[in-house]
Amino acid sequence: MKYLFAALLLVSSAAHAQYNGPESVEHDPIGGRYFISNTGSSSILQRAYDGAVSAFTGNLSTAPYGLELQGETLYACMGGAVRGYSTGDGTEVFNLSVGGTFLNGITSDGTFLYATDFSAKKILKVNPVQGTFSVLVANTVDTPNGIVWDEGMDRLWVACWGGNAKIKAYDRNSGAVMGSHTTALANLDGITLDCQGRIIVSSWSPARISRFENTFSEPPVDLAVPGLNNPADIDFDPVNDRVCIPNSGNGTVVFADVSGCASGVKEPVQYAGFGIWPNPADDQLRPDLQLDHPEPFLVFNSRGMLVAGGTLSPFGLLNISQLRAGTYVLDFPGLRKRAKFVAR
Repeated sequence: MKYLFAALLLVSSAAHAQYNGPESVEHDPIGGRYFISNTGSSSILQRAYDGAVSAFTGNLSTAPYGLELQGETLYACMGGAVRGYSTGDGTEVFNLSVGGTFLNGITSDGTFLYATDFSAKKILKVNPVQGTFSVLVANTVDTPNGIVWDEGMDRLWVACWGGNAKIKAYDRNSGAVMGSHTTALANLDGITLDCQGRIIVSSWSPARISRFENTFSEPPVDLAVPGLNNPADIDFDPVNDRVCIPNSGNGTVVFADVSGCASGVKEPVQYAGFGIWPNPADDQLRPDLQLDHPEPFLVFNSRGMLVAGGTLSPFGLLNISQLRAGTYVLDFPGLRKRAKFVAR
């Protein structure tokens, strides 16, 4: 199957003026928006699917870098600390100093957060519920930048800075190196996974968005995205099949649309909600839907990645015992209905 990429500069001149050193984009599938960290103004913006840009939280004490959603909290790397903000109103709900030198990239496996310390060459593991942290990797040797959790392959992927930059894989429990691939690119910044679990990275030299098979068995593909200037911490939006790219060098945010991905849920604004009970749930839940026949469903995690699917029979229960604790979206694409639930 061929995947065609077309970059769309979906930023108005007014929105452009609001971006000031955009560093990280984080897709919010539940809220139908994107969060953008602004290092130049020490603020975080939000951009709706229709392109409207507004403030999320501002007047921060230090510049926010990497962003990561976990449940209803947006976490940010800020200096030597990880801070969290309520997705509802932007108020600070979490602040943990981890003794970092320059925290840059951050990701989540649904329970723990993992942050890279660019200057100290470390990877830190944070338990946001207990408010504790540990050093997962004491010395990455190569300078770690972007980081993403790969649920399918059960590993952390890290994009590294420097010439002939490496893409490295780490075990999230032991911190052991699970693999390392040397690229022909220099200064990798962001890293994300597309709808097929392939690795997408941003590089500064050349300014490029590249896609790698996760086995690195084929040459990388240049996605030929125009308008790049120091592309930073990227994210993938599976709802609209887009790679979200903040350009820290020219103050823009670019969305590179991908045709051929089928995991995303289309036309999000036309979806209706429904009730779910119990919610939160431990093992089974019942959608409040009147079904006349078995109906296909999809389950997305808080990062918008497809984690489960199947068919629900009329009056049937949905078994969620295999899901990790966290917030999910239950989607019935045939009915155009979607609802949020919490697995414990």
